[in-house]
Amino acid sequence: MNKLMLAVSLGLLSQAAMAEMAPIPQQSGFSGFGLLGGSYSNVNSNVVVGPKEESSRRLDSLSSHTGSDGGKADINLDLRYTFADTRTQLFLGNLIQDAVRLDFTQQFGVRQQIGNKGIISGAFVFSGIPGEAWEDPYAVGTERQTTDRKSNGVRLGWDGIWGSQFSANYTVRKIEIEDERSGASLSLSPAEQALLDRNGNMQSIDLAYNLVGPQGSVLSPMISYSRNDADGKASSYDRTAFQLTYALQQAQYSLVTNFFAGQVEYDAVNPVFGRTVKADEWGVNANFFWHNLWSVKPLSAVFSASYGNSDANVDFFDTELSRISAGLMYRF
Repeated sequence: MNKLMLAVSLGLLSQAAMAEMAPIPQQSGFSGFGLLGGSYSNVNSNVVVGPKEESSRRLDSLSSHTGSDGGKADINLDLRYTFADTRTQLFLGNLIQDAVRLDFTQQFGVRQQIGNKGIISGAFVFSGIPGEAWEDPYAVGTERQTTDRKSNGVRLGWDGIWGSQFSANYTVRKIEIEDERSGASLSLSPAEQALLDRNGNMQSIDLAYNLVGPQGSVLSPMISYSRNDADGKASSYDRTAFQLTYALQQAQYSLVTNFFAGQVEYDAVNPVFGRTVKADEWGVNANFFWHNLWSVKPLSAVFSASYGNSDANVDFFDTELSRISAGLMYRF
């Protein structure tokens, strides 16, 4: 079972989103930002590995839940180089679309302005730091073991489509669970265990529109559709989602809030529970930036609070996450 997509921010998410909407600079050279901070999160989930995996390794029964909470350091970098004459920009860093899904995928790519018709982009997406997943999420009465979850693929985008406020992204990637053993601890036939295989390919498309308001405010609705073609039919799913972002940028401070709601439906009956899994998901986060910190113009303080919830028709897959973070961000 894949991680459920929950809109939990990482503290720097809103600034990364605003960077994506920005035009290519008029001067050649480096730009971007670096962030250093800390966060505390609480995860109640049988399928998502929490911040302290040791406290959620043991699952007493398939009707029980595990939880984990703890803090960690946050270090992030968004690096860009602009060729002003050709209106071309190279970029390397985290993907905002993946970060809100607790997927720490990196991107390396190029953006190209095409006159007044917008900015097109292409990028290689990859797991700079592999995420973690349980080898067998269904193992009961024993210490569950973690394994690496990697993803690699391609993303294509078009910001300001044909001079409008519309933007679109299409992503295709390969998902690899290093030691995929879902259901190995249970009395399942080989065919039933194969239904739980989480390896496979994922495609997603996002369409957003920026409503520019007065006094530095922007309202951005976004709709998205994802298709996960996993090797196991019980791990394959369709997801539809809606996200609404409100951003207010002032000289001294910026505020960005996000609300996310979605539905996911899997393709086949999960052999462990005898039901096809469905879930309603939602999340909310708020990010506050205080600029010109200590009279240093590029330096900002960053504060963030987030909450996400997934309510499934099988209690085993219910997930709840909350997170608070603070840090310092330097723009260059």
